[in-house]
Amino acid sequence: MAVRASGFTLLEFLVSIAVVALLLSIGVPSLVGALERVRLHGAFSALTVSLANARLAAVSRGVAVTVCPSQDGRQCRKDLVWDTGWIVFIDRARNGVPPGADAVLERATPDLSGISVRSTAGRHLLRYQPSGYSPGSNVTLRICRAADQRELGRVVVNNGGRARSERPTRLQPCVPEP
Repeated sequence: MAVRASGFTLLEFLVSIAVVALLLSIGVPSLVGALERVRLHGAFSALTVSLANARLAAVSRGVAVTVCPSQDGRQCRKDLVWDTGWIVFIDRARNGVPPGADAVLERATPDLSGISVRSTAGRHLLRYQPSGYSPGSNVTLRICRAADQRELGRVVVNNGGRARSERPTRLQPCVPEP
């Protein structure tokens, strides 16, 4: 009685590896693109929700509320980088500094891996007045692909305090507005 060994031959194994490599080469770029779209949508959502909540808090509480980039969730950064998150806080003194931990209404730290967020030059924070207005110049928060600094979209807040999101029809360089 002859015993037959079961298993793969070298040729079958190499064909299997080639098929798996082909499927991965097709699927991985699609997955990377899908992950970027999810992070982009998350950045848009997190920013617009935080801005809407800040405006609502300013109107309902009758005080100035500030939104600014923050690295530690306690104080504002002085640059235009929003990648590490941002805070929303009651700013009665209107000086852009949270008076204490109890004044911070929200600490946002979304997953922005591979995405950078930058605000308009000269506008490192956004303040809502008790009327809901955000006086001064419009603020633009640019959402860019970190790898090649191509703009994926932006959130713009006008003087009336209304935030809107825009997505370009074609990728363009991510440069801040003066």
